[in-house]
Amino acid sequence: MIKNKTFKRTTTGPLRKLVLSSNKSLRRSFNRASSTKDFISSESNKVKEWWASSRFENVGRPYSATDVVKHRGSLPANTSIYPSSYQARKLFNLLEENFKGGTPLHTLGVIDPVQMSQLARCENIKIAYISGWACSSTLVGSTNEVSPDFGDYPYDTVPNQVERIFKAQQLHDRKAFLEASIKGSTPVDYLKPIIADADMGHGGPTTVMKVAKLFAEKGAAGIHLEDQMVGGKRCGHLSGAVLVPTATHLMRLISTRFQWDIMGTENLVIARTDSCNGKLLSSSSDPRDHEFIKGIIRGNVVPWSEKLIEMEDKKIPNSTIADTEREWYHENELFTFEEALAKQFTASEFETYREKKEDLMANKLGREYLSLREMKLLAQEVAPLKKIMFDWDAPRTKEGYYMFNGCIEAAIRRSLVFAPYSDMIWLETKTPDLEQARLFSSKIHKQLPATKLVYNLSPSFNWSAHGFDDKALKSFIWDLAKEGFTLQLVSLAGLHSDGVSFWELANSFQHDGMKAYVEKVQRREKETNCDIMTHQLWSGAEYVDSLMKVVQNGASSQTLSTSGESFTETQF
Repeated sequence: MIKNKTFKRTTTGPLRKLVLSSNKSLRRSFNRASSTKDFISSESNKVKEWWASSRFENVGRPYSATDVVKHRGSLPANTSIYPSSYQARKLFNLLEENFKGGTPLHTLGVIDPVQMSQLARCENIKIAYISGWACSSTLVGSTNEVSPDFGDYPYDTVPNQVERIFKAQQLHDRKAFLEASIKGSTPVDYLKPIIADADMGHGGPTTVMKVAKLFAEKGAAGIHLEDQMVGGKRCGHLSGAVLVPTATHLMRLISTRFQWDIMGTENLVIARTDSCNGKLLSSSSDPRDHEFIKGIIRGNVVPWSEKLIEMEDKKIPNSTIADTEREWYHENELFTFEEALAKQFTASEFETYREKKEDLMANKLGREYLSLREMKLLAQEVAPLKKIMFDWDAPRTKEGYYMFNGCIEAAIRRSLVFAPYSDMIWLETKTPDLEQARLFSSKIHKQLPATKLVYNLSPSFNWSAHGFDDKALKSFIWDLAKEGFTLQLVSLAGLHSDGVSFWELANSFQHDGMKAYVEKVQRREKETNCDIMTHQLWSGAEYVDSLMKVVQNGASSQTLSTSGESFTETQF
């Protein structure tokens, strides 16, 4: 008791203030806990209302609004404003308008601010595209190690290019707006929404989220993610690409959406599938992929990977190993499980199997696939006395990859899984095939009629070798758009046009000097009304002069860059 009284007496000074302060902090903690619940509840309701908007009418999420709010922190989402989200809304509206009208939203890949500015001046090109291939080969900022498109550059490479282009868009927009305010004219819309290449996401869920965050921060209205493996990624028109299980890519799409929901942005994600042409699969973990994995039907075969390692241990020459590999795969023909059944069943047995399979999926399981285990059980039910030979492990590569039957059916199956969690579906093809595109579109839209499709009008195709006449070439984009392929892009247009135009100039300049430059550049700039001809004005010199006039209260006549004898563009 005495101690307590002593304590009370001593708290009349600074210590008493400290105790009272601690008690207030404790009360505030309880109040904050209560207010946190209210805050989460209030913000969750806002998120639900946001998700109920037309923007997300066809977008699914496996998580709740509360999951989003709990990971945002205590700052309300509206305290952070991302210009890319504004651009995303613009892109979404363009897509909606063109999808409903069966018209294309077509564009060209750009590699620098110059190309961006010229693209923007084309009224009927509404968006811009930035390719990972182009960045990999021309601009890898942090390392400067240019290389083929294997997705092995730092994951901020393409986001940094997006930032470069977006900042250039903003400069030219400010320049055009100032000019319009003075002349009373209509400014060029330089703020074309940017769609960018996010490759395969560059890692697991948290890496994908960081990549998505970077793109939103840097200015991309939308990105595309492909179902290839980190470390096994290739350009869609190179061999050797390794696909990931369907579930793995689905995780990437969900991770991206979750990140943007946390940020409160409306950026668009495109799910690209390379399964139409892919020949390798990283894992057999997803039963939705089993129907497309290939194996062998011969018995007692030494798996290729075992044979390979044995030869490597014996220091067998590389050329011999290569010959042996070709021989092994020649002797051991590859089949999917159903192809293996067709080889080992009678026609009647195989037909019975197919009928039972369709009935099982449609009426009992309610899904469009069977796992390998289920297919084997069904085969055993049809022909209990037959031993079906099928081994998908024997042909696996040294890295453990499975052989995959890349085909349009695989692409359709995957796309139907991806579509509810993405804004668009990208079918990567190896040829410009309108009939293939129609088949894909019909299968997707039969189940998901609101799904918007993407087509890569790739420079990797030899367009002249596919039977197109000029009329068919001109109408190809519009014919595709009628099938729901709303977004269409020539991914490397900027790279190729840059190369061919500079090659023509350099090839002539080496012999003809300034005659070549005037003929191939200056005259062409004037004839085509290319604003790069007056590159000082193009770069924003007049805009900066206007800033200087404001800052210097008009006393800047001697320091302006676009007046006086030294300004040479008055010659044009």
